[in-house]
Amino acid sequence: MDSGALRCIYWITLLVATLINGINADNILSGSSHCEKYEFWNTDVGVCVPCSECKQYPKTPSCDTCPPIEPLDSWRVAAITSLSVLSAVIVFGALVIGVLVHQCRLKRTLREPIEETTGPLYPV
Repeated sequence: MDSGALRCIYWITLLVATLINGINADNILSGSSHCEKYEFWNTDVGVCVPCSECKQYPKTPSCDTCPPIEPLDSWRVAAITSLSVLSAVIVFGALVIGVLVHQCRLKRTLREPIEETTGPLYPV
């Protein structure tokens, strides 16, 4: 083998070894390999701590590694739902009123001629 191929194999081996050792070092240092999704590794205690502790103690180190916990805004869901239902009722009501007014105007037209009669007020 020529020296170029040996040099290439050497660098690839060195790169793979560095990547493997770097990944293992990250797992050992952070301890996050065995923590659950809503837990973080506390280096002071040496255990996984639930992310709910960050609400009580926001200055705890490593709280920024927790995924953001979104509050349940049930009032927003209720407001959006009620406004959607209200708008649907208004649109449906406007359509019904429009149809009724249209039907009422159609009934007003005279379809048969009015028969004139003579009476005491109209002398012949």
